[in-house]
Amino acid sequence: MAALQKIRSNTWIIAVMGVGLFLFIITMVLDQNTIFALTNSNRNVGEVYGESLSQEEYFKMVNEATEVFKLRTGGTLTDAQSDQVRDQVWQEYVVFQLIKHECDKLGIIVTEAEVQQALREGTASSFQNMAMFMGQDGRFDYTALQNFFKQYKEMRGKQIDPSVAEQLETIKDLWAYTNTQLRRELLMTKYQMLLMQSFTTNPVSAKTAFDNRTLTTDAVVAALPFAAIADKEVTFDDSDLKKVYDEYKERFRLDNEVRDIKYIDVLVTASTADKKALAEEMNALYQKLQAGHDPAAVINAGKSTVRFADIPLSGSVFPNDIKQVLDSMAVGTIKAPYTNVQDNTMNVVKLIAKTQAPDSILYRALPVQAADQKTAEVRTDSILKALNGGAKYADIAKKLGAPSDSSWIAAQQFESLNVTPENATFIKALYNAPAKAYTSFDINGTKIILQVLERKAYTTKYVAAVAKVPVDFSKATYETAISKFNRFLAANRTLADIVKNAPKEGYQMVDQDKFSAAARNIGASGYFPGVAGSKEAVRWAFDTADENEISPLYEVGEANNHLLVVGLSKVHKKGYFPWDDKDVKEFLTAVVKSRKKGELAAAKLSGVKTIAQAKAKGAVVDSLNGVSFSGYNVLPAVGAPEPVLTAAIVATAKGQTTQPVIGTSGAYVAQIVAKNKGTEKFDVKQEMSMMQRNYSQFAQQMLGVLAQKAKIEDKRYKF
Repeated sequence: MAALQKIRSNTWIIAVMGVGLFLFIITMVLDQNTIFALTNSNRNVGEVYGESLSQEEYFKMVNEATEVFKLRTGGTLTDAQSDQVRDQVWQEYVVFQLIKHECDKLGIIVTEAEVQQALREGTASSFQNMAMFMGQDGRFDYTALQNFFKQYKEMRGKQIDPSVAEQLETIKDLWAYTNTQLRRELLMTKYQMLLMQSFTTNPVSAKTAFDNRTLTTDAVVAALPFAAIADKEVTFDDSDLKKVYDEYKERFRLDNEVRDIKYIDVLVTASTADKKALAEEMNALYQKLQAGHDPAAVINAGKSTVRFADIPLSGSVFPNDIKQVLDSMAVGTIKAPYTNVQDNTMNVVKLIAKTQAPDSILYRALPVQAADQKTAEVRTDSILKALNGGAKYADIAKKLGAPSDSSWIAAQQFESLNVTPENATFIKALYNAPAKAYTSFDINGTKIILQVLERKAYTTKYVAAVAKVPVDFSKATYETAISKFNRFLAANRTLADIVKNAPKEGYQMVDQDKFSAAARNIGASGYFPGVAGSKEAVRWAFDTADENEISPLYEVGEANNHLLVVGLSKVHKKGYFPWDDKDVKEFLTAVVKSRKKGELAAAKLSGVKTIAQAKAKGAVVDSLNGVSFSGYNVLPAVGAPEPVLTAAIVATAKGQTTQPVIGTSGAYVAQIVAKNKGTEKFDVKQEMSMMQRNYSQFAQQMLGVLAQKAKIEDKRYKF
């Protein structure tokens, strides 16, 4: 696998193959996930329908998906993005297993003929993994794939660079992954189409849907908002709550255990002394750049998170704040040290050059193989003379066993702040070689003949020395913070004591109820990733802790800059949340209050037949125009949609007044002012097609139903 790592950092190897895709080739390099899985292969990360997904298989899928993500974005993943990939892999696995289970029962399969048809059409989303075989029209080029495998067979038996041979195997592996994804996609599409076709429409329902969408009603509405009724006027007891609980019980279903936790998360930051020391370092770096020292040596020898790349780069490659600085700088100038609060860094920037460079280059390249350097030089000179003398490139490429096709390469495929010297050499050749002429250059002893056929899409690019250094805490600052926290924990041995005394010591105790192990990190909720690296604390909460127990002190965070302590306050087992659970009871109370207030409002409007009579009873009068079943109809006096009111208004004739209507947020009486007919003409086929498309929402609901039956167990938090 070492060759694959070499290929990943040396884009020129791929270029001489004529593939035209530099950094975006999947690498099946063993990472920590895979190593861990191989040593713990008897355990599983989850189950669907009783079938286990092993660690080894899961981490293999994660590794493949991670590399495809890199392929599409051209960069490394942050911890948050890695977590997103893991979640996506798990979710896709679960959805596929749900659908496959149904397809197996129905006898639905994907045939080889259907796979071949998909290959010819080239529109399946799975093909986006194989960007190097995508045509200009955005379709997958099946012929290009076939040509690759033809060349693959021809080159396997020849003496070629081991790195190139490994690259061929890598592309083959990427296709194997894509082929699997394609078959899954086709099966899921077949099931979805079958599901959609099970929902039928007819002209009568189409006309009803058309009328509901295009016929609107204007009304004057008298409303008694429930918010205007004081809570003290409403009386109820636990029996009322329990009755409503039985109605809504499925809403409180719990398919996997959750925990109520409390935690303190201490963020360790740089002290005044730390910031002063960093400022001195950055000023010294600034002085070196001013004095004309080698920017690569100055930047790359320091603590900068941005490396020096001696090639023109698009502004978008640099961090956002750096790009803005570069746009305002003159060539040769240096921006003195400044702090960027957004990413907590101190920065120095020197603009070395600003140039117009192409974003797209058409080229072709030939590697010249030889036993030694001298022979390679002689052979290269001979080939150049032949080409410049009129020899056909395709004939020479065939003799060398190399592809003869030209390839377009986009700047985004090779632009990087972490460019290697070898890559920089090749990129400079692409930028500087005379158009249409044949030239040669050397990379690590390998001679390469290059012809640049066309350059286009010129944009402004920069060569810049950027020092971006995080404002980090020192060891002394960290030790002071952890010592203080340990003293606090030693003095407060129970969860109750910690909750009581944390504010006195300047610590914030955070409550997180209904915490799920699927959240990965403590504090994670929705799009908030929580405290990075706190999986061990999650495992403690679900596998070790008892109620009211306190965890050990965890040193976590992306930069080990968080001190974390967790307390477990309650365990919620599978089944249903009880009616007296805090959140459940809050919901039930709101429903009961609404119903009780509805009864009071109904009594108040009893016998009312006109808007004036309702107003005399204290109702607020307002207009509600354009009411339809397909619209979002909200009365300003209430501020919430009322489906029951909408139905009453639509069903009542012009000039008539509805009976009192009791909604969820108020009680109403409405007088119909006008019935409006839209100008759109009824097209039965178009309307039926629209209805059929709208049924797609049922597919998602169907997955929810299947998931409840599948007994899904997510054990990923354990690993």
